[in-house]
Amino acid sequence: MDPTRDTPVISSTHSWRGIGIFLMFALLLALIWFFTHKVPASLEDVVAMTRYATKAKLEQTQAASLSQQVIDAAIPAVAEQLAAAKPAAVEKPDQVVPGSPTAAKLAPQPVSTPAPIDAEGKDADKPPPPAPDPPHP
Repeated sequence: MDPTRDTPVISSTHSWRGIGIFLMFALLLALIWFFTHKVPASLEDVVAMTRYATKAKLEQTQAASLSQQVIDAAIPAVAEQLAAAKPAAVEKPDQVVPGSPTAAKLAPQPVSTPAPIDAEGKDADKPPPPAPDPPHP
């Protein structure tokens, strides 16, 4: 560039033009993004849509097989049966709280076996016999 044309006004004009071009491209990209942007579906959203579809199918099937009138008619009979039923004690529960008296009753009793008598116990004061010498070639 010619040194006479390199003035601060011309340099600043070129800078402003560069900033303006940059901002025009940024505005153009922002407009394109705004009109074409779609919210991405997360994995939870995809799974939720599958669950909602399954729930809708299940509700349709249930509505087709049992009407609300049949259910309402059955409630008094079932309520009478539940009220007349007497609770029965459970003889062998599937779940037992550890450390409870029931757990202590159900636990197998440990079998006590006497330990063998140590014959060498009385010779503990004596030193052990020396090890044999290794073979020589």
